[in-house]
Amino acid sequence: MAEDKGLFAKLFGKKESKEELEEAARKVADEAKREAEVAEENAKRVEQAERYKAEAEARKAELEARRAAEKAAAFIGEHTVTAEDTLSHIALKFYGKATPPYYKLIYEANKDIIGDNMNVIVPGQVLQIPALPEDLK
Repeated sequence: MAEDKGLFAKLFGKKESKEELEEAARKVADEAKREAEVAEENAKRVEQAERYKAEAEARKAELEARRAAEKAAAFIGEHTVTAEDTLSHIALKFYGKATPPYYKLIYEANKDIIGDNMNVIVPGQVLQIPALPEDLK
């Protein structure tokens, strides 16, 4: 019979089981509260990351614009290569001198267009003519 009471108590609730249920409910509520706090923190972090990304993109665009302006200011003209042209002829036309420092300046500014051999320029290429640095003026 003692077992029956124990079984009965287990089936139809003791005070401990009610307290255990309340504790479990409290734990679930606490867990839900913590999850909500974590979700709120994550949302703030995502918002902050997006703001940082937008600021970084704005700084990058500003830097690129500044570099483009500096590059544009660094060139004094443009020259389309003809069949008779050489870099020294182009240097003579724009700088008044055809010595290596002058035509090499044009080559270095247009290396991506001309290629690895400065002696081979192709008619139709459009070369940017850089401004003279102080040491060549």
